[in-house]
Amino acid sequence: MIRVVHYLNQFFAGIGGEKSADVGLHTIDGAIGPGVPLQGQFKDRAKIVKTFCAGDNYATQQNELFLKECLEQLRKIKPDVIVAGPAFAAGRYGLACASLLKAAKDELNIPGVTGLSPENAALESYRQDIYAVATTGSAAGMAKVLPTLARLALRLGGRVELSSAVEEGYLPRGIRKNIRVEADAAERAVNLAIARFKGQPFRSELEIIPFDIVPPSPPIQDLASATIALVTEAGVVPAGNPDHLETQHASKWFHYPLAGNDLKKGEFEAWHAGYVTDKTNEDPDRSLPLDAMRALEQEGVIGKLCDEYCVTCGCAGAVSAMRRIGQEIAAYLKGKLVSAAVLTAT
Repeated sequence: MIRVVHYLNQFFAGIGGEKSADVGLHTIDGAIGPGVPLQGQFKDRAKIVKTFCAGDNYATQQNELFLKECLEQLRKIKPDVIVAGPAFAAGRYGLACASLLKAAKDELNIPGVTGLSPENAALESYRQDIYAVATTGSAAGMAKVLPTLARLALRLGGRVELSSAVEEGYLPRGIRKNIRVEADAAERAVNLAIARFKGQPFRSELEIIPFDIVPPSPPIQDLASATIALVTEAGVVPAGNPDHLETQHASKWFHYPLAGNDLKKGEFEAWHAGYVTDKTNEDPDRSLPLDAMRALEQEGVIGKLCDEYCVTCGCAGAVSAMRRIGQEIAAYLKGKLVSAAVLTAT
């Protein structure tokens, strides 16, 4: 029987939410949380012998220590395969899963697989080092991804050499291998072209992933006469979130007036699922620095501060949505004759 170690963050392990994001590594016998239906997918072919869990902050901010502790446990347990997550679009969780899989493979030759949204930041750093199954942006897609995770875990745990991403169902890793095929490159290219001309289904053998190149704006020549706006993805909104800004996967943005020299506790608060908002709620200027900008305005460093600020929530935001929101905010600020914006993040 294939022995499996399953890694979860503090939320999916049932330890707690953001306030528990700093908890250290725990090990638990058997399957918990999403591991229970995952074990059901394995049936009698594999068993989750241990579940590792740690807080997202701990796993990422103290990643070296986190990995050291995990490797020490893995040496004792000697699993055949590791399943991490799935982490969906969660950035810190995704980085923890990916770094654990890479370390286990590099140091102990233990294979593993995780589940990530194609837009998860972990793929940028670890795409070629790990196997990851595509997921939706949130845990709503858990049931759909578990069968593929289980199937790949069984193949990896059984030391079966995986074939291409298309055939196996994992995200492309950007690795090319030489293989023998019946038709040479010229014939395959002509067949692809004919299929495209006829409107028939086809798939390119070399998919090019485009990346946005955003040229920087020219520097402001005279800050003392410039109008500066505050923009934030930290979710700072008037108390009560009157316009219902989403705390993750945001599709909206809003603009609100700025008055006075600072933001008052109780009048503004943070609605954001990606960080502990307590400090911001105590002092909203931590995430939307009106006090600092007013000081620069009074000192004459900047001409004036825009009378409104723009806000969205960047937690697990889809690239397409964030691109649209950025364009809409830029157009809005341009209409207010803003010279530049200070964008604060979490």
